[in-house]
Amino acid sequence: MTVFDDEAVCIRHWDYSETSQTVGLFSKQYGIVRAIAKGSRRERAAFSGGVDLLTHADLSMTLNPGSDLATLTQWSLRENFPKIRSDVQSNKIAYFAADLVGRLLEVNDPHPNVFGSLLSLLRTIGTNHSECGDPTEPTPEINDCALLDFQWILLREAGYQPILGYTPESVEATHFDPRDGGRVTALPTPTTWRVRPSTIAALQRVKEHESGTLLMLDREVVGRANRLLAAYVRDVIGEEPFTLRRLFGVLPKPNM
Repeated sequence: MTVFDDEAVCIRHWDYSETSQTVGLFSKQYGIVRAIAKGSRRERAAFSGGVDLLTHADLSMTLNPGSDLATLTQWSLRENFPKIRSDVQSNKIAYFAADLVGRLLEVNDPHPNVFGSLLSLLRTIGTNHSECGDPTEPTPEINDCALLDFQWILLREAGYQPILGYTPESVEATHFDPRDGGRVTALPTPTTWRVRPSTIAALQRVKEHESGTLLMLDREVVGRANRLLAAYVRDVIGEEPFTLRRLFGVLPKPNM
């Protein structure tokens, strides 16, 4: 058996026994890995007290021939993002992001760009900055922009990046077609969603790597863009995840 070292975020876990866990890890070099952490819940185990959901750690694991489960041998905690556990909105965003990673990416398919974006999002929404000597806490607007950037990068890396297209600012509404790769059209069809040009313009900024300019937009515009991508994800996977509804509420057929 070969030992692999990496860093990862725990995106899912289950109790395997009184002392062990099975975990879904999103690692930087190997992508999503399913593993068993034997004895992880024992006091003296080499797992920093257990593998907690939405924590970032260095790990060691062995891949077992003929098994779908790796064996986790080390989990050295780096970050636990405490605000995710104390702030309701941060918790909703984090669980939604982890859920999307598990649904849109394949096992053992590395996506270091998504890994970096997920970490950036978790640090933005999950760090108590005042406790780190930074008196400036991220605003809800910053959190919304971080979520929009993450959703876009994940969709791009998973092969579902919306095509978009040119949207004249003079028109009152455009139409987004989730069944045609997220193409924007001037005229409605049976499969399109009515969308405001400002919503598409926000997505265009992300597509053109201008995420830093999102804070210049009204928060409602960024919120509409987040809801549009979430609705698009729902269409892509063919169901509405609980984490999506918990974060955004009921998303009817978009009119954004």
